[in-house]
Amino acid sequence: MLKEAIAFLGEDFKAAEAVINNNIHSTIKVIPDLSNYILESGGKRFRPVLLMLSASLCGYRGRKAHVASAVVEYIHTATLLHDDVVDEADMRRGQAAAKTIWGNEASVLVGDYLFARSFQMMVHDCGEEVLKIMSGACISLAEGEILQLINSFNPNIAQREYYRTIYGKTAALISACCEVGAVLAGAPESDRHALKEYGEDIGFAFQIVDDCLDITGDPKRTGKPLGIDLKEGKITLPVILTMESAKEKGYQKDLETIKEVVLSDDPAEDFTKVKEIVERHRGVEKSIEIAWRHVNHAITRIENFRDCPEKEYLKGIASFIVERDF
Repeated sequence: MLKEAIAFLGEDFKAAEAVINNNIHSTIKVIPDLSNYILESGGKRFRPVLLMLSASLCGYRGRKAHVASAVVEYIHTATLLHDDVVDEADMRRGQAAAKTIWGNEASVLVGDYLFARSFQMMVHDCGEEVLKIMSGACISLAEGEILQLINSFNPNIAQREYYRTIYGKTAALISACCEVGAVLAGAPESDRHALKEYGEDIGFAFQIVDDCLDITGDPKRTGKPLGIDLKEGKITLPVILTMESAKEKGYQKDLETIKEVVLSDDPAEDFTKVKEIVERHRGVEKSIEIAWRHVNHAITRIENFRDCPEKEYLKGIASFIVERDF
């Protein structure tokens, strides 16, 4: 569905891609080298597509949407560079993480450069309201990552805290993309709010599915080994729901096993034990059901928009998020 949406956007997508590629020039060679490495490493341009579809749905196609699309891709890329350093990850999208080639320091600093470049572009081309929305999303991104760090290796994390975390680290930026599209089009407040809510819901669904794929996905498709979240101390929704189920049903041994693995020196070593318990309590299936609820709610948020290809692509992308296997 994403490929079809890109084809539909046609010249607008190409123009946005040109802005992405043409705004990371620097006389300091490591900046374009490292930036291009990750920008060209198989990213789906999911966020720029959502922004351009939202803008087009509200009646706008043009340079501001191309620039804003580059901005969100830079911000997203910067977070990936920082995440790989924080998580000590060696792989990203099926290839070596940038930090394994250029080092932690360069990865963090180039991430900072991309953040700074994105804000410079917004000030020049996008207007105060877009700057306000995106700066708020960046604050949420930082808060989400800090929450995740604080709750690392905490087997007692509740669903509410999990949702606070994934709102910040994933849903906030996706929501901002859709809202910015409406703002660039000068859409009424009701349309802007509807697209913001649509983006938030599919952002929640996106992260929940990612967390499920970490347990049951095909590493050849996801580009990373199974159990990385557990290794990094991230307690995700499938595990939270499993622990809730075990507690409710009196499966004390299952609870103790999960806690022991999470608090062990090498959780990845005992990932299979946790996976078996999650499967027994249908933690992944229950999580996918919740993801579908978010998707269905997202679709209802845009039902009042005119019938058009943009609307159908946004609905299709929402469903694709849960149906994907990567």
